Amino acid sequence: MSSSTDAMASPCSHDQFDEPDRGTVLNYIFQAASDDELSIFKELVTIILDNGRGRPKEAIEELRVEDVGQLEGFSALHIAASKGSLEVCRYLVEELLVDVDLVDKEGRTPLLFATYHNGGTAEYLLDHGANQDKADHDGSTLLHYAAELGNCEMVELLLAKGAYVEPVSACGTPLHVAAGKGHYGAMKILLDHNADYNKMVNGVTPLIVATDAKSMKCIKLLVKAGANLKEAAAYTTLHAEKVVSDYFLNCIMEDVDANRDVPFDQGPMLKREIVTSGLISRGSNSLKNKDYVVAAKLYSKAMVLDPDDAVLFSDRSLCWLQLGDGKKALLDANRCRKMRPHWPKACHRQGEALMLLKDYEGASERFWDGLKLDPVDTDIEDALREAMKSLKTSRSRSMRAN
Repeated sequence: MSSSTDAMASPCSHDQFDEPDRGTVLNYIFQAASDDELSIFKELVTIILDNGRGRPKEAIEELRVEDVGQLEGFSALHIAASKGSLEVCRYLVEELLVDVDLVDKEGRTPLLFATYHNGGTAEYLLDHGANQDKADHDGSTLLHYAAELGNCEMVELLLAKGAYVEPVSACGTPLHVAAGKGHYGAMKILLDHNADYNKMVNGVTPLIVATDAKSMKCIKLLVKAGANLKEAAAYTTLHAEKVVSDYFLNCIMEDVDANRDVPFDQGPMLKREIVTSGLISRGSNSLKNKDYVVAAKLYSKAMVLDPDDAVLFSDRSLCWLQLGDGKKALLDANRCRKMRPHWPKACHRQGEALMLLKDYEGASERFWDGLKLDPVDTDIEDALREAMKSLKTSRSRSMRAN
C-alpha cells in the first residue's frame, strides 16, 4: 500500500487511523467479514486489532458485537458464516484456527446462521469440525432452525453430515417444527430419514401440530406415513377449543380409504372412530358455548356411528334439559342408565329430567340411587334435598286442595 490512492481506499492506513477507535475498528472488521473482503479483513485483524502482538486468533475471538439485541455476542465468524463469506471463513478457521463452534449470547454457533443460506459456508464449517448437533440455550439445534425455515437443501445437508433427526426442544422435534410451519418438503425429507411421526412432545404429535396449523398437505403426508389418527382425535376431544374442521375429517377419511396401509376390516372402524371423535369434539365445544341445539344435533350424528356410548346420551340429555324438553331429556337419561346402571351421573340426569317434568317423587328416588352409588357427590346431595323439598310442598298443596 505505497500509493496515496491505496491509503485512501484502505481502512488500514496508519494515516487514517493513528489511534483507531474500538467501535470503528469493530464496524470495519465486521463489514469486511460481511463483504468477504479478505485482504482488508486480514489487515484490520493483524495490523489494527492485534497491533503486531502476534496473537490475532485471541484478538479476533474476543471481538464481539456489544449492542444489545439479536446479534449480541456475534463473532466475526458468525458474521462471515451468516453472509456466506467463504474466504473470510477459511482464513479464520484454517489460518487463525478460530474455534469453529464459538457461541454468541444465546448459545448459537456460526453454523446455525450458515443454515439460513444455501451457500457453501455451512458445508465448509461442517467439513471443518462444526458440531451439527449443537443446541442453543433454548435446546434448538441446527436441524430445528432449518426445518422452521423450510430450507430443504440445508435439512438434507445436515442429515447427510450425520445430524440427529430426533433432537427435542421446547418446540418439539424438527418434524414438529416443520409441521407447525406447513413445510411439506422439509417434512418429507425428515420422514425419509425415519423421523418419528408419532413422537409426543408436550402432549402433542406432529399430526396434532399440523392439524392446528391447518396444513392439509402435511396432514395427508403424516397420515400416509402412519401417524396415529386416534391419538390426534383424542386430543381434539379433550381440547374442545381445538375443533376438528370438516376438511380435516374429509382429508383423513380420504387417506384411510385410499392411501393408508390399513387392514380391510379395520379401515371403516378407524374412519368411524375419527369422525365420531370429531363430532364429539364439536358437540362439546357447542355445549360449552351454550349452543344447545347445535350440540344436540352433533351428538345425534355421533350416536349413529356409536350408539353404545352412554356419555353421548348423558350429554344430549343435558342439552334437552337446557332447552326445557323434559321428555327427551328423560328418554336419553333412561338409555344412559340402562347402559351404565352403576354410573351416578346417569341417575343424576334421570332425576333432573323428572324434576323438569314435576315428578318430584320419581326424581327423589333417582337422586337417592345416585347418592348411594357416590355418597360424597355434593351435587346429587343438593339435588336430592331440593327434590324432597319440592315433593313435600307438592303434597301439602294436594292435601289442601282436597
